[in-house]
Amino acid sequence: MGDLFYLQDSRSYVGNDLLFWAKDGCGYTTDVSKAEVYSREEAQQQHNSRETDIPWPKDYIDQKTRPAVDHQYVRRDDALKGSGIALQKPPKPVRQRYRCSHCGVFLALHVYYAGDCSRCGGSNSP
Repeated sequence: MGDLFYLQDSRSYVGNDLLFWAKDGCGYTTDVSKAEVYSREEAQQQHNSRETDIPWPKDYIDQKTRPAVDHQYVRRDDALKGSGIALQKPPKPVRQRYRCSHCGVFLALHVYYAGDCSRCGGSNSP
């Protein structure tokens, strides 16, 4: 193993991803290409001062990475512009209507299943 390390903040995760200290003190990141790299001494010193900061050998973590796309950075307007793809708008869902099986008046859902029709007094409960 090499002498370079990433520091994981083991207090939380993002989905299935580990959080590492980001470059230049810019918070935390799940993208190791944006993670700060530390010497063995720096990593050990930080772990000694805060045990939740776990030093991981850079070589080991680099072998465990995978490509990922963060939904925060993908916009349909930008991602599809000029691609020739036209997205279809999903149809609006048809709202189910509840009618009295005796007189046909429209009823609220809770009245349909739990009460009698206010117009004819008929019961629609199953």
